[in-house]
Amino acid sequence: MIPKKIFWPVLCAVFLLFLFSIYVAGQKKRQLPVQGNTRTITDMKGRTFEVADPLDRIALLGGPTGQIAFILGVQDRLCAVTNTLKMSVLVKTFFPQIADLPGPRTTSGSINIEELITSDPDIAIAGDIDGGIVQEKTRIPVAFLEDSMGEGLSDIKKEVRFYGYVFNTPDRAERYVDFLDRMTRFVQERTRDIPADQRKKVFQGYNPSHLVTLGGDTFMQERIEIAGCLNAAQSVTTIGQRTGLHSGLGEVSMEQVLDWNPDILVINYGTPEDVYADPRWQQIKAVQNRQVYSQPAGVFIFNRPTAESAAVFPLWLASTAYPEKFADVCIPCMVKKFYREVFRFGLTDDQVMDILSGTYEISIMKGARHKK
Repeated sequence: MIPKKIFWPVLCAVFLLFLFSIYVAGQKKRQLPVQGNTRTITDMKGRTFEVADPLDRIALLGGPTGQIAFILGVQDRLCAVTNTLKMSVLVKTFFPQIADLPGPRTTSGSINIEELITSDPDIAIAGDIDGGIVQEKTRIPVAFLEDSMGEGLSDIKKEVRFYGYVFNTPDRAERYVDFLDRMTRFVQERTRDIPADQRKKVFQGYNPSHLVTLGGDTFMQERIEIAGCLNAAQSVTTIGQRTGLHSGLGEVSMEQVLDWNPDILVINYGTPEDVYADPRWQQIKAVQNRQVYSQPAGVFIFNRPTAESAAVFPLWLASTAYPEKFADVCIPCMVKKFYREVFRFGLTDDQVMDILSGTYEISIMKGARHKK
């Protein structure tokens, strides 16, 4: 039993500590005044706040949008990134310093707050879920993104321009927008005259089952249409659904895929040879005609609404579906030019082919499974 002369002082100390913890918790929700030179920015949700000027330490927590740091040439200002960006083969090749940066954000809603605070960012850029966590638990200024799986090309351009505005690199942002517009027009000019009844039907079959897909309400619908193809899953709604760690993807049945009978099947697990050998897929036209392909992947896999995939995926799909329409075009040359002019990555021919064949994503998937 604690003596009274010790008990009361201890009780008072505990009570004061409790009050202090409440005070600190409340203060965490308030952004500290920014010291030194500042500027006012407005994020994509319309929130206005003060940030350091210039922004020298950036935490990018917006999933696949971390690639925009390279599009804008601000990668040297990164102080924290997503773990996914750290795994990118291309990023590790052209920016080996990524190995020394903390990766506090793993998947949506999973952030190591202590690691993020230690990285001492001037600003964190994130989507709703991750940004909300950072705002709730730290004093780090948060710029919120519009992070929807419904993002079309206009949304991608808006996002890149937003980053350009935040980091004072509008010229680099416009260089990307201009390249995207030119690439999109080029693909559409080559495919616009294809009759409706001759357009190839494409099914994006993800995960080991190849039955998880992106519906007609997602960004993929526009990408497929630009390529002059039809989305087999156009009638399916997948925004709001969550399959595994990823939102915006939904699962369909094998019977449904058999009914769609796609001309082209794009996968992100295994190899086309695995699908050709699987008896469950033998009745699909894509298998019978050996039109199964691995999802291309560069800095990030192309089944997410990234600036990179917006420019390259429709070109890859259109030239794959209608090779006769692009017989006079060096597709790898166009892809190499995109990475050279936009990312400032000097790709080799082999690296370009690794992007278009999905080799980089296959390597990451194997590495992730090995870690488990």
